[in-house]
Amino acid sequence: MSVNFNIEENGYNIEEVNNYIEMLQKEYENAVAWGEEMEAKYEKLKGDYENHGVCFTISEDNQNEVIKDVFDKLTLTIEKVKSDAQVRANDIVDKAKEEAAAILRRAKENSIEIRTENITIMKNLKSIGEMIDVILEKGIQ
Repeated sequence: MSVNFNIEENGYNIEEVNNYIEMLQKEYENAVAWGEEMEAKYEKLKGDYENHGVCFTISEDNQNEVIKDVFDKLTLTIEKVKSDAQVRANDIVDKAKEEAAAILRRAKENSIEIRTENITIMKNLKSIGEMIDVILEKGIQ
């Protein structure tokens, strides 16, 4: 995803940059909140499982094993969801850091160009001033 910001007199439009960073922060917070929500659901299911103990009271030979297997698979699935959410959150943060670095790099490059142009303009103005001084001295004599 490419992001472009308007360039103003002193660099990039700070409001646009701040809004973009705020959007990235919200995406990160949403990913973390989603992971926490999944973890809370997992803890509730785990608590219900332990509190009711119904699975352990079934007397047929393999039902406890089947239920335990289902619970184990559910646990692995939830752990994967949590892991995926963390990876997604880390990716968002990494992308934000990369884009922030690119924005800073472009801002520095633009700053150098502006400074170089300013130096050139100042030299030209100085030369023009010197020419005006010479013309005025010749005109006065």
